[in-house]
Amino acid sequence: MTTAPAVEATWPVRTPRLVLRPAGPDDAEAFLAWRSQPLVVRYMYQDPWTPEVARERLARWAAGPFAGSGDVLVLAVAADDDEPAVGELLLKWADGTGQVEVGYAFHPDVTGHGYATEAARGLLDLAFGRYGFHRAFARIDEQNTASVRLAQRLGMRLEARLVENDVRPADGVWSTEVVYAMLAAEHDARRVVVSAGL
Repeated sequence: MTTAPAVEATWPVRTPRLVLRPAGPDDAEAFLAWRSQPLVVRYMYQDPWTPEVARERLARWAAGPFAGSGDVLVLAVAADDDEPAVGELLLKWADGTGQVEVGYAFHPDVTGHGYATEAARGLLDLAFGRYGFHRAFARIDEQNTASVRLAQRLGMRLEARLVENDVRPADGVWSTEVVYAMLAAEHDARRVVVSAGL
């Protein structure tokens, strides 16, 4: 797979309780609500956002294509069409045929409602079903246990543990990265099992 599908994506995508749509400039204020919190961005290896950064990033993401290696698709997650976003999802076209990195972040106020799991399942459906990727993977700071548990709930496999391979900017601590991954065939098999109620 070297290019995006010939058929353009249809938005929004709906899960049982959520709406997933490409993030745009109108989402800057909503994204700032969690991206400005040090505890949220700590594991994203970024500084907390300012309003200016929020406007610049959302404008850039909205303008960017999703057609080849290095391209990024950021989705806003909301409870309804007219509601502000409560979280974000990421697809990053990685080097190597059919490879995509996935990511997710949510406002702490919605923790415990299952939104992250539901939205991330929808993200994998998009990665494998709509975009036809062969393998999806998530790179996670090992101390980010909530994100690790989410990857496990999605059925992703632990593929690698890179011991103290990077310094976390927020606190200067050497961190260990874990890589969770899933193949399209594994995703399809898991969907069959879930659909069958097994």
